[in-house]
Amino acid sequence: MSQPRLPCAKLGLRFGDGRMVRHFAEAGRPGAYLRVVAEGEIGAGDEVEVLLRPAHDVTVALVSRAILLDTGLLAHAATAPALPPELARWMREGED
Repeated sequence: MSQPRLPCAKLGLRFGDGRMVRHFAEAGRPGAYLRVVAEGEIGAGDEVEVLLRPAHDVTVALVSRAILLDTGLLAHAATAPALPPELARWMREGED
């Protein structure tokens, strides 16, 4: 199972700024999150093969924005089939 990774308060501690999580969220650049399907070594310049690209429009950026900044997006973000059931349920309930 995989799920989005979100910044936590430790980010603020690391940078000495209690607003760092908010700044990170507002930047809207959560980065790419990939699942490792085979153990091994990888280095700069190595090729990465995308094995699956979902057909829906729910991105990591949308999920991050819904959870951290705009709860009005939670219900839509929760429609991504790959989300863990507990997270999708929380997102659907959080929108009410």
